[in-house]
Amino acid sequence: MLLYANGCSMTYGAELVDDADPDPVRQRYREDHSWPARLGEFLDADRVVNDAVISGSNDRIVRTTIDWLAEHREDAEKGHLLIVIGWSGAMRREFYVDGEFRQVIPYQPHQHPDLQRLIDVYREVAWNDQECGARLITQVLSLQSFLCLYRVPYLFFDAIESSFDTLGRAGLADSGSAKMVDRSRFYRFGDADGSMADVLRASGTEWKGRHPAEDGHETWAHKLAAHVASERLLRRPTSASVAAPSGPAFSRRRAFRSANRDFLYP
Repeated sequence: MLLYANGCSMTYGAELVDDADPDPVRQRYREDHSWPARLGEFLDADRVVNDAVISGSNDRIVRTTIDWLAEHREDAEKGHLLIVIGWSGAMRREFYVDGEFRQVIPYQPHQHPDLQRLIDVYREVAWNDQECGARLITQVLSLQSFLCLYRVPYLFFDAIESSFDTLGRAGLADSGSAKMVDRSRFYRFGDADGSMADVLRASGTEWKGRHPAEDGHETWAHKLAAHVASERLLRRPTSASVAAPSGPAFSRRRAFRSANRDFLYP
């Protein structure tokens, strides 16, 4: 089986080693100790591809996941593939500037002058909770539908903040779109404290700077592996495989937190 993972720094394994160190031995250590590699071991994957980048946006996740899958149709058609997505902060964007795709976090400066001008306008004019939430649920449902269309087993989760907060701030917690999310394949969707960051903060695992240490990645991989096994997610989905939500509407559980609390995760 081939395991493909995509996301932001929480999936990349930021700060497990010096991220700027080009030493291939140290980078190999990061790859081997980030949660995708550990999950691959637990699931007996023959190969693991970690396509995440630091500061990665959901725009990038959707684009690169579809691009990658288009080049690996044979693996998808044979059913020898599991895709795991750690959704990033909804405020993040991707823009094509000066010949390449660039990741944007509205509150962070950028060295490229043209991109900085774009960031300034975006932050002042177009950045708001309603758009972020609407874009997130559209991206989730778009990738869910794409993977179901090609019958690719997959698992989603929130990496930085819970969809509970992102969709709640946008007024979409009880929306028809939110009800279309397959909760069996979205780990702790709608849980107020269900993101990777929330769970690991509460678990007592160690952190390196602003990111989980090795034991945090190990813990997260265990939780995802258990969910894959309990929900039998290695089975190929169908276009109609959407799990109905159970329990009370998650919008009524408590107040919604502000976007990306304390801006902890670049």
